Amino acid sequence: MKGRLFEPCQIGRMELRNRVVMSAMVTCFGTEDGCVSERTKNYLGARAQGGVALLIVEATYVHPCGKAYANQLGISDDKFIPGMSELIQAIHKHGAKVAVQLHHGGRRAKSEVSGMQPVAPSPLACPGGEIPRELTIDEIEEIIASYAEAALRAKKAGFDGVEIHGAHGYLIDQFLSPWSNKRQDDYGGALQNRARLLIEVIEAIKDAVGEGYPVWCRINGKEYGIEGGTTLEEAKETARMVQNAGVNAIHVSAYGPKAPTNLTSPTFVPAVIEELAEEIKKVVNVPIIAVGRITPEAGERIIEEGKADLVAIGKALLADPELVNKAASDRLEDITPCIICMKCLEDLFSPDVPSVRCSVNAALGKEKEYAITPTKKSEKVLVVGGGPAGMEAARVAALRGHKVTLWEKESRLGGQLVQAAIPPYKDRVASLTKYLQTQLKKLDVHVELGKEATAAMIVEFKPEVVILATGVKPLIPDIPGLEKVQAIQAADVLEDKAEVGNRVAVIGGGLVGCETALFLALQSRRVTILEVLPEMALGVASVLRAFFLERLLEEGVTLLPGIKCNEVTPDGLVVTTKEGEKKTIEADTIVLAAGALPDDKLYQDLKGKVPGIHCIGDCVESRTIRDAIAEGYCIGLQV
Repeated sequence: MKGRLFEPCQIGRMELRNRVVMSAMVTCFGTEDGCVSERTKNYLGARAQGGVALLIVEATYVHPCGKAYANQLGISDDKFIPGMSELIQAIHKHGAKVAVQLHHGGRRAKSEVSGMQPVAPSPLACPGGEIPRELTIDEIEEIIASYAEAALRAKKAGFDGVEIHGAHGYLIDQFLSPWSNKRQDDYGGALQNRARLLIEVIEAIKDAVGEGYPVWCRINGKEYGIEGGTTLEEAKETARMVQNAGVNAIHVSAYGPKAPTNLTSPTFVPAVIEELAEEIKKVVNVPIIAVGRITPEAGERIIEEGKADLVAIGKALLADPELVNKAASDRLEDITPCIICMKCLEDLFSPDVPSVRCSVNAALGKEKEYAITPTKKSEKVLVVGGGPAGMEAARVAALRGHKVTLWEKESRLGGQLVQAAIPPYKDRVASLTKYLQTQLKKLDVHVELGKEATAAMIVEFKPEVVILATGVKPLIPDIPGLEKVQAIQAADVLEDKAEVGNRVAVIGGGLVGCETALFLALQSRRVTILEVLPEMALGVASVLRAFFLERLLEEGVTLLPGIKCNEVTPDGLVVTTKEGEKKTIEADTIVLAAGALPDDKLYQDLKGKVPGIHCIGDCVESRTIRDAIAEGYCIGLQV
């Protein structure tokens, strides 16, 4: 792939080898006290080696009270400089430039992380957050000074520039947005006052680091789904002000519960907020960085059409650190696709997860430990099952030099990925199946479709290693009368293998049940979801769940959580509601989405009959895509 995307460009005096920027993404790979870890260096070093021109180190707190995440990187003290210098060297050795994003969480900081009450322009809490303390003028001046001191530390450490985080609902954005800033003094009211903090931060940083040092800011082009939030016209005026204050570029993003970058769309749309960058570019002369699900092809078009000067890529670089190199060498089909599951973002808000993970890249944050190295002895490996776990195991084992054969009982590869890509807003999952199929073909993995394995067949094949990824069998709920009706599995509904009536009762309100219900509701069917648990759609990423439930209700789906299914009659399902009321749900079709059980029969039949046998994926227990890919990757490394 050739074009303007891979031409050199500049931000101020900083020269870049191409126009691809890695946007700052919080990973929590740092140490507990905010220092750079070996993990951080390996993670960012891999993306620099992968061809990115400029890496922006994730949100790095400039003041202790602004710390918003556990293990978040810090730059609020000179003690952070040595580690930052080592990180910079790890990036520079691959020919990339590196900046640090200066950050203060404001009301999105957490007292359990920082040990202090959050602060903000006004004492208004984020949804579900703590009530912050309103900043005094003296405290605002202290924070401005902390930004300047942090920028000077960045310059001393060797960073090529700094980005001021003025977006995504953090402190500076809290001042910019009329939704969160209700002040009546010089820092509130009119936009010129609300932008005062950002302007004064820019000016203080420029005074500290000198005019020649690259400084830019990230702002929202618009706030979506926030009543009285920032409009595009206000963002354009802010852009004019920050340009006059001396920034060398503007990175245009978006924020809010309805932001297109946060919600999935019916089909994958690259560069979903490119119009924001385009409009802001019309009113300023400094380079514009566009962001928002930008693929290499979309990035080339955006730059060619003059909508932006550089493009920032985030989650897709978590999925594949080599994305830029692969695009530049016309290997687009080899790019591991981000499926926009939002599980990486969900990890940031989970107290049980110490750092970000990726559904399609098991090596994220483990780049050194999980490096794929050649095997010392090539072996005959048989993989049974062509779902995500089986395909990933076959891919990695083949990359290491093993002779791999894969048997799949269906007439196509993909396993449950095929069904997962059918419901509304899930089309991007199909790209993972296509990618894995392509890689198996390129690696000469011998794939046999329509071949259901038995223990005798496997023994006769004489493999040295067997990897079983045989998946699950559906769970049939124990409901009196169910055996007398033609209940159908959700998977058969999605693949159009079964007749469905107009009145549908879906038993199971997890991810599969809710997605199947929405799929049917969009076909104008009357759908009711019945779930024994008190809440619906618990398998949906937390950052998408509210949107998903809202869409179900918009499409007329009836949600009945906390119910007990008593029996099935010719009229439908007799249930007891969570309030204790007994009622009949009329239905001419019952769809089962009550879960699944591991299918380990083949493993039990094979034990002791082959030299090396491994079980992965759903045949061990019900798994997510992320679990399946991770297990497949790890087994591929081990064999």
